[in-house]
Amino acid sequence: MTDQRVLILGGTTEARITAQALAAQGAPVTFSLAGLTRCPRLPQGVQLRSGGFGGAAGLAAYLNRQGIDLLIDATHPFASRMSWNAFAAARASGVPHLAVQRLAWTPAPGDRWTQVGSLAKAVKRLSPLPPKAVMLALGGQGARRFRACRQHRFQARVLFDSQTPLARQAAQRWRRLEVIRIARKQTVAEEMATLQTFGADLMIVRNAGGTMDAKLDAARRLRLPVWLIERPAMPPVLTFESPRDLLCHLGHDKAQQRQADSRDSMQKLNAETRCRDTIERTQ
Repeated sequence: MTDQRVLILGGTTEARITAQALAAQGAPVTFSLAGLTRCPRLPQGVQLRSGGFGGAAGLAAYLNRQGIDLLIDATHPFASRMSWNAFAAARASGVPHLAVQRLAWTPAPGDRWTQVGSLAKAVKRLSPLPPKAVMLALGGQGARRFRACRQHRFQARVLFDSQTPLARQAAQRWRRLEVIRIARKQTVAEEMATLQTFGADLMIVRNAGGTMDAKLDAARRLRLPVWLIERPAMPPVLTFESPRDLLCHLGHDKAQQRQADSRDSMQKLNAETRCRDTIERTQ
């Protein structure tokens, strides 16, 4: 990979791990973020690019302009617009395109989960219900959709360094939504205390996947109902469940290329030898 320029569409732990591994191999890696984190932590030797590209066409132009050899989509499972833009840009530019996406969460004994197809469907389902205290665990985005459910109380939390709409924009909030800023992700005990203090009747969570989240563990222990928002459809791209799987694939491709180069060299050498033998016999 040392001779290939890589663009990683990041924003996840998987993206950072992939960037660190490729940079350690000497690959020129550019790490792209949407700008939702104030002070992102990047591996040494990785170049940061922050902000949008201007849609699929803008990303395709960037790939060509920067001479990118490989595009890796390691965005959040709910960043579907970016993933579809990456798919279209890769096709338009001819740049190889891979993706890494963590496995979705699956219920364990004691979970009281209900699968809900989208945030819009969750709002529609919640609207006619009697007043509830609802914890919104939506990563700082999408809370505003529940504003129409006026009979309910809501609580949401955002990290101090978050630049998500809920963290930055007063227009994203309303009187019956309490927004709490936290310095770090909470432990299971802290999550349980928060839910009990709020008097939560329901938690609404996007199925981000990966290591089981502390808030879901807390909900299980408290026997709290959870509405799990299903992931949106993603483009048909070769996708790996972990950075390790993706890196093994890249290493396999590299080994295959070395073997192909070796075969080409051997065939060329054999052809040259046959040519010399023919010349010598005719002399």
